[in-house]
Amino acid sequence: MGHSNTYNMLQRFYGLVYFSAVLLFVTLTGTQAECPVQLNPQRAVVRYEGSVEVNCSTSVPHKGLGWEASEGAVPMARDKMMIAWRVSHLTEWDIQPFCYINYERQCQVELPVIIYKTPDSVSISIVDHSGPMIEGQQYELQCDVHDVAPVQYLTVKWYKGQTLLDKTTFTEYIKTPVNENATLLIRPDRADGGAQYRCEAELELGAEGPQPPPKKTSEPLNINVYFFLVNNFYAFILCSSMCLTGTQAECPVQLNPQRAVVRYGGSVAVNCRASVPHKGLGWEASEGAVPMTRDKMMITWRVSHLTEWDIQPFCYINHEEQCQVELPVTIYKYPDSVSISIVDHSGPMIEGRQYELQCDVHDVAPVQYLTVKWYKGQTLLDKTTFTEDSKTPVNETATLLIRPDRADGGAQYRCEAELELGAEGPQPPPKKTSEPLNINVYFKLIINENKLPSIVPVFRGYPEVLVCEAEGNPKPTISWILGTNVIVYNETLTISESTPEHVYCTSDNSVGRATRQVNVSIQGNYAFVSFFYIPIILGIFVAVVVAISVIFIFIYIYLTNYKKTKTGHYDVKEANAHKELLAQPVPP
Repeated sequence: MGHSNTYNMLQRFYGLVYFSAVLLFVTLTGTQAECPVQLNPQRAVVRYEGSVEVNCSTSVPHKGLGWEASEGAVPMARDKMMIAWRVSHLTEWDIQPFCYINYERQCQVELPVIIYKTPDSVSISIVDHSGPMIEGQQYELQCDVHDVAPVQYLTVKWYKGQTLLDKTTFTEYIKTPVNENATLLIRPDRADGGAQYRCEAELELGAEGPQPPPKKTSEPLNINVYFFLVNNFYAFILCSSMCLTGTQAECPVQLNPQRAVVRYGGSVAVNCRASVPHKGLGWEASEGAVPMTRDKMMITWRVSHLTEWDIQPFCYINHEEQCQVELPVTIYKYPDSVSISIVDHSGPMIEGRQYELQCDVHDVAPVQYLTVKWYKGQTLLDKTTFTEDSKTPVNETATLLIRPDRADGGAQYRCEAELELGAEGPQPPPKKTSEPLNINVYFKLIINENKLPSIVPVFRGYPEVLVCEAEGNPKPTISWILGTNVIVYNETLTISESTPEHVYCTSDNSVGRATRQVNVSIQGNYAFVSFFYIPIILGIFVAVVVAISVIFIFIYIYLTNYKKTKTGHYDVKEANAHKELLAQPVPP
């Protein structure tokens, strides 16, 4: 008996030492979750005057859980493991709600809220010009976007017909509605007569925002282009009243195409056509210059291997005086590599914490046409554009903030570098994608309450087995606390009438701890007696029913046979013979 007590004491002592060591390790390594609450969703995107609902849940016992917000605040509750922040008509642009918990200390997690508003109107116009355009001259289009928010998520797209020409983004960080405008330079040619230009305002709000992104498009702008006709070296001007108003083109040459988009080291060919008789036509360029000629109405600038980033070719003509038209040249280069990484972190991520992803794009040009797109799986999360005006290759980085949850375990993030070079560029736009970044998410524990009820009845003499299962990553350690000194490390626990009134299942991993209290209800002897004699009582009841059934069967058979005997046939002759036999004297 003494040896057994000593063994039990040693077992309890070593259990306490191990349990304390685990707690100390978690504390010293600082891997415990900063605040044991989880928001779902983790970012709210709400239309102005729309409704919003976000849940805040916890898996740990607490002294209070609540929401603080200038609209929809939720008072602190002690008896709930989840509370919801709700606003049916959100109108505060700068709202900053947060969920707080009184645990070992009070802490809070803020909810990022983006309130958006689609523009009241989108319109397109020509800056400082009315009437027909002149072939070869440059004009400026303007797109006006009225009362839109937030502007940093706004993209203005320019179209000619169904062709995307360019995109304009905005870097201002303003939450309230503003008016914005974007501009586009065009140089129409004779083929553009009757062309329709339009601009489109789109709010790209990320994965939590509406899909597809909300957009509003201007009415189309129809343009009329006046151009020159050449026939046998005689120039006739199709200008109607233009000749009187002085709107003739400044230099009578036409470039085709009007803008060159060339891959670095690739070839290029652009025609320059004169629309009037001339004394000389030529190309001036640091590569591919064409000497002046008098006997041609069209000459071509050609380079088979273009490597000069800042080339500025122009076509010139000697007419009444010498004039020239410059050719805009965009030389592009695919990035050598695109890679994705986590900034200042390695290993698994912790649920609910914020991390920064970085996309590195090496040796790309021109950067002002670069867009970095962020994906989780096949879902587009965000886009990053660049405003630097650099023609030569550069290295660029873009970043994205994420706050993973348990559903993100095994998720693949990637970034994609795309060069959107306009209608003259390659279609579809050239792009290069990083290798996927697989993330592992450590998350807080949730004990399966279906398998472990909060109250368990125990009948005397009949032990019960409790099962404690917990979901968590990394795999949790399960322990039971009985009273103040006994700790059992196992997923199951057998309890009986000698078990303390309160039993605690504790689940631990490097992220945190979850605890569930089980109240043990000992049932009295009457319950045991009733439980014990239920089979006997049922057996007696069945036996009585069977006996009664047998008796009724025998009575039924007897009555049936008796009735047949009483109602049989009576033979008169046989009866008289029987009487005569009885009347004869008996011999002595």
